[in-house]
Amino acid sequence: MTTIERQLVGYLKDAHALQEHVEAVLSEMLTTVASVPDICRPLGHYADRSRRHTREIEARLHAHRTSPSLVRDAGALFAAVLDAGLGRTRRDPTGRHIRDAYVAVHLQIAAGEMLRRVAERAGDGETAAVAAAMCDDAYAMSRELSDRWDLAVELSLRQHGVQNVPPPPREDDR
Repeated sequence: MTTIERQLVGYLKDAHALQEHVEAVLSEMLTTVASVPDICRPLGHYADRSRRHTREIEARLHAHRTSPSLVRDAGALFAAVLDAGLGRTRRDPTGRHIRDAYVAVHLQIAAGEMLRRVAERAGDGETAAVAAAMCDDAYAMSRELSDRWDLAVELSLRQHGVQNVPPPPREDDR
């Protein structure tokens, strides 16, 4: 295996571990926001696409005659379980989950962009295409979440007992 192929496999394993982590976090988030369709619906669609990307990354690992890293995946899964456990004790699960989803999506973008670029330089168009699709979905989810910041704040304030949540300021007032 050449040096660039080793790098590519390393990025594939990293992407797989991150996907496993994000899937676990999304599962917890979907439980928390189940009663909020404006958030649950896009997160649910994104979770479905993320599972598909995980399978595609696994297929690319197998094409390179390797498999996901159990150590990386176990670490990511442990972190996700820890996050989920901590999330239950927070008083503001919806607001924090939306924030955490936004961060996770941007980690996926970073992992996908690195994977795509290494794959292109290694001449692996199939892996580059998988990474590009992963990035496209993550960029779209980032926009979806960005469009819901005011809703996240409103839900957060309500969870903290604010009865009459003031509306967000108008754009020209900001």
